[in-house]
Amino acid sequence: MKNRKIFFIILMVVEMMITGTGCRNSSKTQNTSNSSKKEVTVRIGADSSAFSTAFYVAKDKGFFKNHGINVQISPYSYGIDTIDAVLTNQVDVGLAMDYAALSRLSSGDLKIFSFIQQDNASKTKMVTRDGINSPQELKGKAIGVKRGTVDEYTTVRYLEKYNIKIDEVKKQGFSSDAEIISAFQKGDVQATFFGGNLLDKALKVQGAKVIGSKADIPFASRGFLMANSKFLAQKDVTKNILLALNDAAEWINKNPSEAAQIMSKDLKLPKDSVQKDIEAAKSDIRLNNEDVQQLQDVYKYSSDNKLIKGGFDLKDKIDTDALKEALPDKLTYKPENIK
Repeated sequence: MKNRKIFFIILMVVEMMITGTGCRNSSKTQNTSNSSKKEVTVRIGADSSAFSTAFYVAKDKGFFKNHGINVQISPYSYGIDTIDAVLTNQVDVGLAMDYAALSRLSSGDLKIFSFIQQDNASKTKMVTRDGINSPQELKGKAIGVKRGTVDEYTTVRYLEKYNIKIDEVKKQGFSSDAEIISAFQKGDVQATFFGGNLLDKALKVQGAKVIGSKADIPFASRGFLMANSKFLAQKDVTKNILLALNDAAEWINKNPSEAAQIMSKDLKLPKDSVQKDIEAAKSDIRLNNEDVQQLQDVYKYSSDNKLIKGGFDLKDKIDTDALKEALPDKLTYKPENIK
């Protein structure tokens, strides 16, 4: 009896040791499994304005990391510069407003794969100096344009509204915000579209006056994400990018002040001005018929008027696979509905 009791005690001890070892091995296996999941590095090109807020917020708040993305953000002056960086393989993903995006679609392997932001047209003002009090007085004057950006398109459309052709003004192109605001302050240009921080600076110039806005055209720019087909073939990666940016967009719309703080830190811009820009825009990850119809309308006008090179079918330049996989409810674009 005594020997049997000792046997059962030994058996229980052995079982406990085996169970403990099993738990430890299970835990070790789980930890090894988690550590083996490596993040995918993605290079993103961001412009130097509130347009790129979703990128910086997704990084700062950990949304990219949550979806397995190790993001590397490279700053550029304008959205068009980020698209040129995609074309030269400096970054994987860029963003641009409609006109700028369209202007590069004939330049190489590029696809639009999501909407990301829409401007408030009334917040971008036509600012003049030197006694110019109305749009009709712009004929013959020096007008500044951010080279390669949507302002190339909106300036033509704005002048057209007042029966002025682009060759009836002295159009001057600039490659950075610093250049264009400096030219306006010095009087090298007498009118241009300004918004946000640049608008605040422009209105401090003696004699500066707002004579209109993009709402007069009317035209509210829409921004889009772009990449090449090789990158977009990585379905899981592009899906996770969109999921992270969707998290960021929702957070930005609910927390514009904190988003402005993040952007102010990263871009070294005044928080109040950045917040105005963030609140004036609507961030979203989606693609609907209205988004693509605006692209089509801008494409037709711009190619017909030789502002950009045409010769392609816009529908062939849109890749919806990642959005369909990531956020199917937010993909309502139907190619057959675009005129």
